[in-house]
Amino acid sequence: MAKKLGVKKIVLGECGHAHKSMMVIADRVLTGDLHIPCESSLTLLDDIVASDRLKLDPARNDFPVTLHDPCNLVRLMGIVEPQRRILRKIAPRFREMAPHGVHNYCCGGGSGFAIMSGHNFAEWRMRVASRRKFRQILDAFRDDLDPSHPKYVCAPCSNCKGAIRDILRYYQAGSKVGIYYGGLAELIVNAMRDVKPGFVTFEAV
Repeated sequence: MAKKLGVKKIVLGECGHAHKSMMVIADRVLTGDLHIPCESSLTLLDDIVASDRLKLDPARNDFPVTLHDPCNLVRLMGIVEPQRRILRKIAPRFREMAPHGVHNYCCGGGSGFAIMSGHNFAEWRMRVASRRKFRQILDAFRDDLDPSHPKYVCAPCSNCKGAIRDILRYYQAGSKVGIYYGGLAELIVNAMRDVKPGFVTFEAV
């Protein structure tokens, strides 16, 4: 279909599995005339933000922000710095998790765990696989866990967002310690001067 439409490049959104399927697998399977170049949205957004084509006000993101590293994007593909360059420019209170980058912990929803719900699997995930991730998130914000001070976990992957949403809901992190989640694109839009302030809102999940 992309060939029929005359597509010159496919830009992949904030989804680790899409990156893996299109930039790792399809890039080796769909060769010759079937090949269409693909680019991660993270590198494209990095270029856009760095070019100053967008008028950005980092003060709109003046709240603590930490970054989750999706396994497929970071460990598998090595896309480590573009998202960090963006956050350093648009989020003045950005801080890293420990460990981070290729050593970051999985969200707990990898390998399909995020959508498995039969029997007691969801409960097991919250108490085992995702519990370590929640500890890491809490540690990133340990300097201020006041629930009236909102904090943002940036997860540039739809699967990771779902897993982190479930973690924060399970542990009531919004109401108890003021931790919320979202993607990278949301923070960029929130900082855009020609967008009405308040694009990012903090509501307990």
